[in-house]
Amino acid sequence: MGVRAVCVLAATLAFARVAHAGPPWGTDDGSFQATYLQAGDLASPSDMTGDWAKAGCEPGAAQFGCTHWGKKLWTAKDASTAMWQVHDLRWVFPSADAAARFMPSAMDELAEGLPPVNTPPAVGADTRMFTAQGDTYGIGIEVIMYNLVFRVDNVVVKLFVAQGPEAKQRKILTPLMVAALGQKAVERIRAAEPRGVAAAPVPVQPQPQPVEPVPAPSAPVESVPVAPTPEPAPEPAPERSKGRLAREIKDYWRGGSHKSYVFVGGNYSKAFGDYTLSGLKLTEKNGFDISIGALLHPRAYVQFTFHRDVWQVPKVEELLVRRVEIIYGFDLLALPPDWRVRPALMALLGFGLGFGRTDSLVGEADPNLPAPLPMVKEGRAIGIGGIFGGDFALHIRVTRGFELAPYAGITLPAYRYSNDFPAAERHIDGERGFGRAWRWHVGLKIGFQGSR
Repeated sequence: MGVRAVCVLAATLAFARVAHAGPPWGTDDGSFQATYLQAGDLASPSDMTGDWAKAGCEPGAAQFGCTHWGKKLWTAKDASTAMWQVHDLRWVFPSADAAARFMPSAMDELAEGLPPVNTPPAVGADTRMFTAQGDTYGIGIEVIMYNLVFRVDNVVVKLFVAQGPEAKQRKILTPLMVAALGQKAVERIRAAEPRGVAAAPVPVQPQPQPVEPVPAPSAPVESVPVAPTPEPAPEPAPERSKGRLAREIKDYWRGGSHKSYVFVGGNYSKAFGDYTLSGLKLTEKNGFDISIGALLHPRAYVQFTFHRDVWQVPKVEELLVRRVEIIYGFDLLALPPDWRVRPALMALLGFGLGFGRTDSLVGEADPNLPAPLPMVKEGRAIGIGGIFGGDFALHIRVTRGFELAPYAGITLPAYRYSNDFPAAERHIDGERGFGRAWRWHVGLKIGFQGSR
């Protein structure tokens, strides 16, 4: 192996060491500071009102090999917000085993004497949550606080979050909001690389420039003149009689069509606007419709539709909405379907059944697993309701029995669900509900024509 190859191999290994660095996390001062939450991670504009993050630990944690300990305090500028004060604490140990042994020995101190939450959202490993509701400290002031304790490999995290004292509602801070902040702490810890290790660039071997082939000279070919073939004179197009289109439309309205028309289609849909649930931003992952319909009369179109959309509070909760509907479409234009190109403007009205499901991260992860998996709590609901709206389609006849119809429109579902499923509400805790939101859709139908 030459000197050049050895250098390339060494540089590659050094690069791999940085790119794939893993636990233990926060083992030096620089990476330890990087494990803490930043201002952009908080739900509202906040100031750091305290910083006690440093190397060294108190005796209770030092006996397990703790190397770094500290706390940073964030206070929101608005005292009426849900997440007003955030106490962000860290303990760093040389290994995950040492951190796991420290937690039960210090649980009384970590809990601060607060009662536990029975099914806390799972964040990291060994998750525990405690809460203060009302005048817990006997000082005549009602407080809403949550204390979330968990472990990320060799790092123990404690997030103590307090609701703003000027909040207009008694309780707007929820365990899911604290869990979402905990997930951001997990991401900060796993992105904290050891400082002072720089990735060595991998040298790139120069590539030779391609050589373009030189074409070989060819012998000249004598061309033989060919007499041009005279083109036949074009036949004049037949003149269209005046009022022909109007007569075709009137005849179609009176007698309908002698052919049957069946359409199969699908579309992508999405709600207008932004939505939140318990103060956390909802993200619509996907939404689509699959439908089959038939044109029964110049102005009557009947369609059977399956709708599905998924919403998420990232990494904490997922809400699945499915609907089965029968929709009646009234064509305001009702143009003859045997035209090669025809627009259609449909007013839609339907009814159906809705099926909802909620998956939430709850419970404690199994500390014995190398990569603990969170427990999922599932809730189901059933609903009934209707939908109305409209869409515009452009039907393009490809052959006598086949056509394509791109279309787009808007709809508004209105359903009532069991089990307080969030998709049933127009307003959820004072916030705009996503379940009865106006939705836009765009898709494609494939039409098949046959004889009656």
